Amino acid sequence: MKQKLEVSWGVPNTDNKLRQFKRYLRDKGARPSTVDDYLARVKKYFEFCGNKDPSLELAQEYRDHLLDRNLSNSSVANYSYAIKNFHKMLGQDIKFPHLKRANEIPYFFSSFEVNKIFDNINNIKHIAMFKTAFYACLRASELCNLDVEDLNLDKLALVVRNGKGGKTAICYLSEEAVETLREYLAVRPDFEIEGRKPLFYSDYGSRFNRKEVYRLVIHYKETAGINKPGGAHVLFRHTPASLMVQNGCDLLTIQQVMRHNHITTTMRYLHLADDIKRSKYDKFLKL
Repeated sequence: MKQKLEVSWGVPNTDNKLRQFKRYLRDKGARPSTVDDYLARVKKYFEFCGNKDPSLELAQEYRDHLLDRNLSNSSVANYSYAIKNFHKMLGQDIKFPHLKRANEIPYFFSSFEVNKIFDNINNIKHIAMFKTAFYACLRASELCNLDVEDLNLDKLALVVRNGKGGKTAICYLSEEAVETLREYLAVRPDFEIEGRKPLFYSDYGSRFNRKEVYRLVIHYKETAGINKPGGAHVLFRHTPASLMVQNGCDLLTIQQVMRHNHITTTMRYLHLADDIKRSKYDKFLKL
């Protein structure tokens, strides 16, 4: 008589829950980048829960665990949003105490460090990606979503479609970025994915994703010998805005370039302008 193997062929419960959550977010109209971000955070929440079913008590314990790890308030808040939405899908209302986000940008890369990173990139595609994202102040998801037709190199600009909040915007490019892009496009093979021509795609024929961009930034940052914390968002968003402030740019222009909805977001960079404020004070307040 044959003996039955003791093997469970059931689909892991967490996989089912993640698929259900993915459908829930899509039905709510969440952007693909938001869906990916929430799924990654909820997956880590599941890992914390272990064999126990997610519950309001475990959600609070996980949040306390994140705080004990000394994560930034912004990071804890992002995890909390994802977990709250997951439990909302289950019909459970969960409320976390509000964490005030930092009013100052904690760190950014200096112009010397940015140039050092760029100088250590010997791949024309990668340097074109970095300069495009840096000078256009792009989010990683926006860089990944660019198509060739979004470029207007003659006018030193590009179009971001379906950016944060689903918005479309025109972003500036520097002459340096445009020159690098022309060199890249001269050797870029003509390639389409689902009827679109992605500006940047991997060697495996797929669009880059945010994680791959993050890993590239970390790789070249380490290659350049820079130990300062920060990945793609710090290099491509915080750093350009911080350097503009330090170079004396007015706040309204920075808000428009960064595409901040509210001026209060841009005001987080003001603490970097103390020396600028002093020099302007001495220059303009005279009798």
